[in-house]
Amino acid sequence: MASADLLRLAIVRETTPGVTPANPAFQLLRVTSESLAYQPDTQLSNELNPARQVTDVIVTGGQSGGDVAYEISSNPGFEMLLEGCLANLWAGDQLTVGNKLFTHTLEKRFTFDEADPDPLARYEFNRFVRGLVDSMALTFSPGGPATGTSTILGGAMSRDEQDLAGATYLEAGKLPVMVGAGVLPVVFTVEGTDYQAWCVSNLVINFRNNGRAIACLGQDAASQVVLGRFECEITADVYLEKDTDVLMDAFIERQEIAFSVTVADSLGNSYQFDFSRVRVSAATEVASGTNQDVILSLTMQALVDTVPVGVVPVDTDTCVVITREHVTDPWPDPDALPLDAPLAVKLPQQFADPDKVLP
Repeated sequence: MASADLLRLAIVRETTPGVTPANPAFQLLRVTSESLAYQPDTQLSNELNPARQVTDVIVTGGQSGGDVAYEISSNPGFEMLLEGCLANLWAGDQLTVGNKLFTHTLEKRFTFDEADPDPLARYEFNRFVRGLVDSMALTFSPGGPATGTSTILGGAMSRDEQDLAGATYLEAGKLPVMVGAGVLPVVFTVEGTDYQAWCVSNLVINFRNNGRAIACLGQDAASQVVLGRFECEITADVYLEKDTDVLMDAFIERQEIAFSVTVADSLGNSYQFDFSRVRVSAATEVASGTNQDVILSLTMQALVDTVPVGVVPVDTDTCVVITREHVTDPWPDPDALPLDAPLAVKLPQQFADPDKVLP
């Protein structure tokens, strides 16, 4: 019997969409749960027969997909998912929204008995090709870990009992999970004034690609995935104070503001999210009952802006700039090795750059 506690989930970027690279260097992911599955499109046959019963279930197509949930930490798998969702590569330590279509093969392994003398009876593998990171939700709350969910939109699924030939698996990293206490500062900029002393209780950042899976004749599963319009929505709950009225005014007057948040782990590794052009699309102040604080609930839409990005600044059209800082050296783990490497061999550190391969 397989246990979820023994799950291994890995990802590798495809060069040709829908084709797992030869000798793939899979990046292991730090996850808390997953729901990746193949979802066939079916309909019952309409045939008439004297038994007045169903004669067939017709499979008309299908696609794979599901959610990958995790606690946010500084690690290469998370940064690969960010690249896939924002459709761009890290430029140094900054990431902006682009239009590069990245597809991935995702592999999950379930363990039955690693000591079984029959190697084909030890594991079961599910592999999903042409996986697009269609959306990402990052949630920050007091008194708990920062969490994320990436939604995958993909093509066909296959099943196996062993690793792919030549496959290696890069460690996920072991740096501390980021928590609500590490979300600081949270900065609202209204009419040129920064407000960062407010108490923010909950914050959610949603990135959406609005991707589409394309079905074609002659194919059992989606033969293409395409990017739609990229959207970024931010929701925040702010405790009502005397000067939070500037946010309600910005909502009523349809005024643009800026927003920035930094989340760091206990060692100082961090990600900063900068939204230079934001419109408050909804704002409510509600007294929900006795012994309750009044909360200003905000929904904000990040808008595309032209901002300078990079060491040598280049004007870039983007609604968000993500800046990473790796304090731990080497990052993400001083002893990171492919799991199948001999223990006596010290291999070079693998970073999130998909163009870097182990020699």
